[in-house]
Amino acid sequence: MGRLVYLVGASGVGKDTLLEAVRRRHPEWMVAHRYVTRHSGPTENSVALTSEEFAARECSGLFALSWQAHGFQYGLGIELEAWLACDKVVLVNGSRRALGQAQARFGEALLPVVITAAEEVLRGRLRRRGRESEAEIEARLQRHRELRDALPDVVRIDNGGPLDASLAAMDRLLETEVPA
Repeated sequence: MGRLVYLVGASGVGKDTLLEAVRRRHPEWMVAHRYVTRHSGPTENSVALTSEEFAARECSGLFALSWQAHGFQYGLGIELEAWLACDKVVLVNGSRRALGQAQARFGEALLPVVITAAEEVLRGRLRRRGRESEAEIEARLQRHRELRDALPDVVRIDNGGPLDASLAAMDRLLETEVPA
C-alpha cells in the first residue's frame, strides 16, 4: 500500500501552490484533484461540479472522501485507492473536517500534514486574492488559529516563506515517512 499525504491548512496558506510545485518536482508522485461545487481558480487543482453532478457522483460511490465546508461540497475520487494499491505516494488537499473520515478509510497509509504560515502572511494573501471581505478574512484567520491548536501532534510545514523551502521540507518528510 502506498502513502496518502493529506494536507490541511487554512485558506490562503498555499496548499495548492505547494502541490503544483510538488507535481513539477516529483512526477512520480500522484497529486489528486478535488471535486468541488464552486468555480475553481487558476491555481487550484479541482474539477468544478454543480450540486446535482456532485450528488450523482456521491450516490454512485465515486468519492473516497467527501465533506462540506463554507457552503460548498468537496470530494476526492476513488482513484486515490487505485494509486495507493499501486504503491504510489499520493498527495491531496484535504480538510480538517474530513480528517477522521480519512483516518477511518485509509488507516496507516494516511500521513496528515498541516501546512501553515504566519498570520500576517495569510492575511496578505487573502487580501490579494480578493475573494473575501475583511470580516471573512478575520473568520478564516480564526479558523487558522483553531487548526493550529487542534492538531498538536500532526507534522507541520511552514509555507510562509520561499516555496523552495517548503518543497525541501516536504522532501525531507517523505524521505523519512515513505520507505524507498
